[in-house]
Amino acid sequence: MKNLINFFFSFEKLFKEKLIVPFFWLAIIYYGLKYLTQAVSGVHLDPLNFILEPLAWLVKILFTLVSIRIIAELAVAVFRINNNLSPDKGKSETANINPVEEARKAAEAAAARAKEVTKSASEKASAATKSAVDKTKTAASTAKAKTTDATEATKKAVAPKPAAKKTPAAKKTASAKNASAQTKSKTTSKAAPKKRGPKTGTKAKRDAQGRLLKKDGTPRAKPGPKKSS
Repeated sequence: MKNLINFFFSFEKLFKEKLIVPFFWLAIIYYGLKYLTQAVSGVHLDPLNFILEPLAWLVKILFTLVSIRIIAELAVAVFRINNNLSPDKGKSETANINPVEEARKAAEAAAARAKEVTKSASEKASAATKSAVDKTKTAASTAKAKTTDATEATKKAVAPKPAAKKTPAAKKTASAKNASAQTKSKTTSKAAPKKRGPKTGTKAKRDAQGRLLKKDGTPRAKPGPKKSS
C-alpha cells in the first residue's frame, strides 16, 4: 500500500491504461450511489441515506483522485511527445528551474527574514525596557537625594544654637550689675520704714467707738509726730 501511494504521487512512471478500469468503476459506483440517494429521498426513506451518503462521499474522494491523476498523466504524455518530436528532445525548451526546490528556498528565506525581524524587535523592546528601568532608578535616586538634603536642612534649622561663651569683660560687667542691683535693693529696704498696722488681708480690731486696738485689747495711740524727749 505504501509503494502504491508513493507511486501514485510521483511521475517517474505513468499508470497509463491501468487507471482506466478503476476510473470507470469508480465513476459508475459514485453516480449510482448519487442517484440512489436521490431515489431514497424521493420515496421518503431518509434513514437509508445515513448509510448511502457516507459511501458516496468516500467513492467521490477516490474518483476525484483518479481523475486528477489521469489528467496529470495526459499532460505528461503530451509533453513527452513534444520532447520526442524535437531534435534535442526538448532540452532547449525546458527551463533549468525546479519549482519545488525554488519554492523550498523561498520558504526558507522567508522564515530566516521573519526570524531576524523577530530577533531585532525583541532586542529593541528589551533595550527600551532597560532604558526605562534606568531612568526610573535615576529619578528615584535623585528624589531620595533631594529628600535627604531637605531632611538635613530641617534638622539644622530645628537644632538649638549653642550658647555664646561669655568673655571676661562681659562676666565683669554682669557681676558689677548684680552688685549694683543688690546695693540698690538694700538701700531701698533700709530707707523705706515698715508700716505699722495689721497685715494686709486681715481686719483690724476696733472698739465700740471705732478706735483701733492692739493685740492685748488696749486702744492704740493716734498717729502723729513723736514727742521729742
